[in-house]
Amino acid sequence: MGCAIGVQFGNDSQAAIAEIRRLEQMANALSAVTGLATMIDIFARNGPIGTSYKVASTDFSLMASAMKASSPILVRRVEDIAMRAAMKPGLSYEETQFWRCLYREL
Repeated sequence: MGCAIGVQFGNDSQAAIAEIRRLEQMANALSAVTGLATMIDIFARNGPIGTSYKVASTDFSLMASAMKASSPILVRRVEDIAMRAAMKPGLSYEETQFWRCLYREL
């Protein structure tokens, strides 16, 4: 469906959107750091034999699962923000509809 509702966001909604953007940046950084930490663990201070062992013993599917884990956490946090925003008094009808729509879409 999508939440393409023509809406002018007030201060409260703009703060919620800023929080969502901040959380998205943190989730992306967490995924990158998780992958980078594994690569550093494999290649840092290891010679060819140590690196070969590290590559063979690293569980890459577990690493991928850890990197993907930040996404469901982000979705849950955005759901919380959308629900709080939809219930916030003083928002315009269009803002409330937008936040309800976003909550339902997640």
